[in-house]
Amino acid sequence: MKKINYTISGFNALPMAADLTIPVDLSNIKGLVIYAHGINGFKDWGGMNKIAQEFSKQDWAFLKFNFSHNGTTPTHLEEFYNLAAYAQDTYLKRQFDLAQIFTFVDDILERDLGPAFKKIVLIGHSRGGADVILNAPENARLNGLITWASVAHAKTPWSNLDPDEIDQWREKGVFYRPNSRTKQDLPIGFELFEEWQNNKATLDIETSARKIEIPWLIAHGDEDEAVFVKDAYTLKECNPQAKVAIIEGANHTFGRVHPFKGDALPAHSQQLLAACFNFLAAL
Repeated sequence: MKKINYTISGFNALPMAADLTIPVDLSNIKGLVIYAHGINGFKDWGGMNKIAQEFSKQDWAFLKFNFSHNGTTPTHLEEFYNLAAYAQDTYLKRQFDLAQIFTFVDDILERDLGPAFKKIVLIGHSRGGADVILNAPENARLNGLITWASVAHAKTPWSNLDPDEIDQWREKGVFYRPNSRTKQDLPIGFELFEEWQNNKATLDIETSARKIEIPWLIAHGDEDEAVFVKDAYTLKECNPQAKVAIIEGANHTFGRVHPFKGDALPAHSQQLLAACFNFLAAL
């Protein structure tokens, strides 16, 4: 297999680092998987390079990218370096970024690699799950959808703030959320809340979930400490045709941590991939 690096223009022309892992022999390739990371994530977080390789072994190309406003830059791929951009991250900006990714797929990947990419599947983890659920109903290019530990609402990360805290956020224009791994206080701009207030119908995850007509796998750990497994059942209720894979004992990251060390993925991540490969085999 081989890995190709790209830079794609995102919202406000901020660069999005991306990479594509493909089998050396493209003759048997089944299609393209595109991975959308969650909040406080990035394309290389916690063994995603290993996961890309595992998909490649199954004859799926794997494209992962950093959203334009996730705080990383092409020269700081695993650091929340651009905190000004991080503070301005919103759901609709991520929808713009996803549209840019699909333009890139149509204009560049298909030109360079041909018919291998006629079948496309989106994967989203955590808040990235919300992003791909919002994208899927209107995306005619998709053949399948997979969500990992997805939220069932577009109110991350302020859903637990009380009205007084919302007022303080409005007054200050920002609140800070500690990141236990990096020891940073990461800024969340009030623009995120204003966007949700002004676009509640557009950002309604349950409504979008009901509109999804392509095959969908909802994967979740039953010991998820960040997004409780009840969100998986909420999404299933919205879309009864979706398949559900509950990984017993798995946490929010299916056992992975960052930095990732070792050659083997944790058992829960291996179970997650097995469920994904079974789903993909049926497309």
